[in-house]
Amino acid sequence: MGINALFILLALIFVLLLTLVLRGSGRSRKEDQVVSDQARHHHFKRSVEEVQRQQKEEQAAIILSEDSSVGGVIYTKRGFGKKVKIGVDEAVEQVREAFKAGGFQILSDADIMTILHKKEMLKYHMLIAYHEELGGMAIDMEPSIGLLTCNAVIRQDMSGVVHVEFTDPFLQMGSTNHAELQSIAANLKRKLLRVLQAF
Repeated sequence: MGINALFILLALIFVLLLTLVLRGSGRSRKEDQVVSDQARHHHFKRSVEEVQRQQKEEQAAIILSEDSSVGGVIYTKRGFGKKVKIGVDEAVEQVREAFKAGGFQILSDADIMTILHKKEMLKYHMLIAYHEELGGMAIDMEPSIGLLTCNAVIRQDMSGVVHVEFTDPFLQMGSTNHAELQSIAANLKRKLLRVLQAF
């Protein structure tokens, strides 16, 4: 093989190696770009979720600070309430009146003892109410939100103490990031806290 042929062969090998290196570099840049875009998207999504979580916490903090105006409120995983110094029947009547005064419509009014046919059971009464104005606004935004009812339980415990308790609309809305629906739920909670002020 002559020197010219050897030189041409080496030049071809060099060009081939250079092409492979450049192609690999281009692919690497594309992969880096894809990874970078994915990281940026993930960071943006995490930032949005963080902002939404922070907004929920701030809203909850505002409501909790307003709760201090109602003495003796007890919080549970599902709602809030308080112990009252009157009988179940009188408490039920007061809740009915406070619901009506607060713009709520009572959808269901049930003596659970009668329904379950348990005479030995301690007094247990349930009211399901709906706020026409706020409920209508919520349904316009999300039709399945009809599930957002305000449930009240008036019950007697083993020691004879009477409890007035409500499901927390704000907790029911915990899974949504819809700011307006959260605002409606917060407003409902404020109205329920005002019902507790009747005691």
